[in-house]
Amino acid sequence: MQKKRVLIVEDDPSVELLLREGLTDSDCGCEVASVNSGEAALVQLETARWDLIITDNRMPGMSGLELLQAVRARVPGMLAILITAHGSDEVAQEAKRLAVYRYLTKPFPLADLLRVIRDAFALERGGESEPGRDNGRGASVALKVTLGGDGGVGKSTLIRRLCTGSFNAERRMTIGVDFHLYDVAHSDTQTRLVVWDVSGQDHFAFTRRAFYRGSKAIGLVYAVNDRATFERMKQWQREIREILPTTPIILAGNKTDLEIQVASDEGYALAREWNVPFFETSCATGDGVHDFFAALAQVAERNRRNK
Repeated sequence: MQKKRVLIVEDDPSVELLLREGLTDSDCGCEVASVNSGEAALVQLETARWDLIITDNRMPGMSGLELLQAVRARVPGMLAILITAHGSDEVAQEAKRLAVYRYLTKPFPLADLLRVIRDAFALERGGESEPGRDNGRGASVALKVTLGGDGGVGKSTLIRRLCTGSFNAERRMTIGVDFHLYDVAHSDTQTRLVVWDVSGQDHFAFTRRAFYRGSKAIGLVYAVNDRATFERMKQWQREIREILPTTPIILAGNKTDLEIQVASDEGYALAREWNVPFFETSCATGDGVHDFFAALAQVAERNRRNK
């Protein structure tokens, strides 16, 4: 069977890299290419066969909707997915008029996009999936939160412990950025956290800055068994504040089950200096993990309502 060919149209280099490499490394069995403008996409459509186009909406020059209008004139039946960080009823209606298969609002987990792609190709083969709008969010409110901190402090493991209840001591480096979903019920609100786990390695610093924007809360994590990760917390805070000067921060000292190099009093003192909440957590035992993420959900929801 001939591989399906997917064209990504995205002007943000970081998002383009994430989508292209994420789809290429997935099991969707697609050939993937990308361009950074609607005009470049039209050139690709004239010179090669494509089965699916995935386009951002707000781009310099031709917008995603304008691109899809041109696509419909050239390839009327092509599958199309529209993604945007600025959704509205008007955009949704125009996407429907242009027979867009899915209209996804950022942020969304890469896994949701993969599911939509599989459904789209299944429908094309005569399956039962039906097109429509899907924002990747089953909960009533979806909030983007971001975890920062040095590599190896356990950010990915914290999320895994939260979402699965299990602990795996094997360390896997986060490549640039990753997405996770978790539904949190607090007060009278059901919140879906879209947790972005940014890589702590220095060579990803430029990439991760692009992903801070839009976060409703930030969790900064250090490892209590590694003093260097604690000493770099102020550097992380400065990096965050350059992009998000008022977004609430929550501080966490992770790996409390291991030999302590950073005392609790030091964590509380830094939190008082920043005037932020502080938690101690252990992925191995689960201590403090749910409290930490529940606090992130609460301050993110408060931040959303105050905007």
